[in-house]
Amino acid sequence: MRVLLSVSAMTLIAVPLLAWADNDASKKKSDREKTPVAKSPIEITVEQEAAAVSLVQQHHKDLFELLIHLKEGLPEEYNRAIRDLSRANERLAQFEKRDPERYRIELGLWQAQSRRQLLTARLQMGYDASLLKDLRKVLQEEQQLELAILRHERERLAGRLAKIDEQITAQENGADASVERKFTTLTKAVKNIERNVSGRNRKPAAPKNTKDPA
Repeated sequence: MRVLLSVSAMTLIAVPLLAWADNDASKKKSDREKTPVAKSPIEITVEQEAAAVSLVQQHHKDLFELLIHLKEGLPEEYNRAIRDLSRANERLAQFEKRDPERYRIELGLWQAQSRRQLLTARLQMGYDASLLKDLRKVLQEEQQLELAILRHERERLAGRLAKIDEQITAQENGADASVERKFTTLTKAVKNIERNVSGRNRKPAAPKNTKDPA
């Protein structure tokens, strides 16, 4: 059980297992050449733990049981998983605030990636034809969701470009009128300044002598 937990714990970290497997061979040589450095224990906050637990409870219940086992058997792996799940939750929360549709797609992609990583971890424990079938299916789902993100981003940018084109057209059609308005405003301001200056420079009239010369 402890070995399974150790392998399955990698389903919760930020770096996907497939990318980790691809890069593992190239890293082995450099890792051997590095001097071992003592690792400080990973610390998590109450807020991070609450956010991570809420995420898996709502959107990936399969991971909730794994988190419980990790907390009991591999506390260091549990802390690492909580930290990375908390970061994923923060990222999703940002999308939820500013772009609900993008949030929906990103959430689905996160769920698919987590399932893929979990299936990969289970396959490392032993060959299973049904797991391979599920893995192929979840990879197809990931691919479709990644395409959905690109299509959504294209639509968003197309909408932004359409608004810019409208602004360009409005500027072109009203260019002469805009120049005239600005010219009139500026010339009026200049005339007002000239009047104020000439008023200050004008000499006051000499006072009349009203006294009787006698």
